[in-house]
Amino acid sequence: MFIHHKFKCYISLYMDDIAIYSADTPHLTTLIKDLKTGFEISDLGEASFLLGLHITYTSDGLALTPERYIGTILSRFGMENSNTVSIPLPKGITLTKGNTEQPKEQVTTYQSMIGCLMYLVTDTRPDLVYTI
Repeated sequence: MFIHHKFKCYISLYMDDIAIYSADTPHLTTLIKDLKTGFEISDLGEASFLLGLHITYTSDGLALTPERYIGTILSRFGMENSNTVSIPLPKGITLTKGNTEQPKEQVTTYQSMIGCLMYLVTDTRPDLVYTI
């Protein structure tokens, strides 16, 4: 994240995705023009999705919602038809130690699931941190 405090301009970078936020249109236009002189970029206009998050513009600022990302990870792990629950685990459930002979792909899948959920925690759903 790069911040220009004087012009209140914010540039966020992730791999090859760049988002520029600024209320100052003349400086934003100049910045994009300057970037185009040094880099091959496409100005896609006002963002509606970034890194799996839906962006909604309000009078108070931006609202980020992860519904599309959640749908993608549910599909990725074959859980599209899962039911919601009000608590993470049934009351009184007893957990047991895992089997050390589990296939490596099961462990890797579990790690991928947790990684996807941690992305939600750090971006839009801090309420999930205890559950995860």
